[in-house]
Order: sequence, then structure tokens, then C-alpha cells
Amino acid sequence: MLFKEIYAALDQRINNGGYPPGSTLPNEAELQKKYDVSRTTIRKAVNKLVAENKVVRKKGSGLFVAPIISKQNILEMTGIIRPLYLESSDKIKFKDTYLRLVGSYYAAVFNVSSQELLYDISFTAEIKGEITCEHLLLLLDNFPGFDSNCLKVMSIIEAVNTGTQKPDDVYQDFQLIKATEEISKQFHIQEKDPVFKITNLFSTRQGKIVALEYRLQDAVKTRYSIDFS
Repeated sequence: MLFKEIYAALDQRINNGGYPPGSTLPNEAELQKKYDVSRTTIRKAVNKLVAENKVVRKKGSGLFVAPIISKQNILEMTGIIRPLYLESSDKIKFKDTYLRLVGSYYAAVFNVSSQELLYDISFTAEIKGEITCEHLLLLLDNFPGFDSNCLKVMSIIEAVNTGTQKPDDVYQDFQLIKATEEISKQFHIQEKDPVFKITNLFSTRQGKIVALEYRLQDAVKTRYSIDFS
């Protein structure tokens, strides 16, 4: 089998949603076994997909289907508080990833039953040397089969865009708080040092909340541009 045939098969699977945006692809060894060809042939097929920005190769993590949302879309949604970078994380360390009941507080936020389920994902991310503590809440109903590994190659907004209901707007709450003992250990700073706390509520055009993100960043090291236009 020629590498072009393998490329075409993988490309078709990606295009028809068999491998959705952000999902993990089989690694090269698994693809080699599946198609019964040499590693060189597999690598040529994968390299072509990578060159066409359809697949992302993340060192130490594997192969992922590239996100479909553009950086221009992200800029249009991020409100007046805009990070100076939009890249995916260089390093991610997951703290907790589990399904739980929505509960009364978040039932009011998402306007759903308290008995529904949501993904509760906590992790630290490093982007261009800056550490960020993230807490992401996603309704199971809107993100069936969500793979948190996609966060290794996607920004939060790109990951939120993989749900069945797409976000069209982001409401942002920006606070300057004092570091607690736990936060100070995560950022290697002193207790009561300034920390940015950003809350992002992602909503559809109809106003339905589809995702909630809490982000903590060292206020001394982190820079934001403010757009008042």
C-alpha cells in the first residue's frame, strides 16, 4: 500500500468526523500494524497531513487532529481582555479529570438540572514559560466523549468549540486577588502576592452557557492587552 493511499484513508476519516477535531490519532506504530506497511510509509502519510495542518504532532504526546476554529475567531470572541498569546500549551499537567453531578450552584449557572453530569478538569499549563492554573467545567450533554488529552494541542477556546453547541461569545470577569497558600505553591510565589483570576463564560448566540473556565495567573509575570474599541 502506497503512502498516498494511507494518507487518503486518514484524511477521509478526519473529514467525515471519524477522528473529530482535537481527538487522539493512533500512533505511528499502531498505524503501521493496522495498514501492514513500513514505518517510513506511515511517516510519509502523517507528514503530509501535518504539512497540510490537518494533524498536529506533539512531542511526547502523540498525534492529534488539528482544531478547526481559527485564531481570528478566537480574537473575535475574547472580549476586551486579550492574552498576548493564543497558542496551545507547551506542557500540561493534569490534576483532576472526572465526571460529577452539576449540583445546585452550577445548575443555576448552566440553567440545567442539578442531576446532570459535567466534566470537571483541573490542570496546570505552561505557555512560553508562563504557568497558568486552569479549571474547566463542561456539560456532558454538550461534550459527549470529550477527551481531555485534546488540551495538549488546543487552547481552551478551541476545545470548547468541539462541543455539539458552539460558543459565539465569551463573558469575562477579571479580578486581582491575593495568593493563598495553595496558589503560592503552584506559582512559586509568596502568599498574598497578586494573582489574576479570570472567569470565562462561553455562550451560544442564543445565550446558553456551554462551558465555564477559571484561570489563575501570576499578576507580576502575565501581560494582557486591553481593547476598549
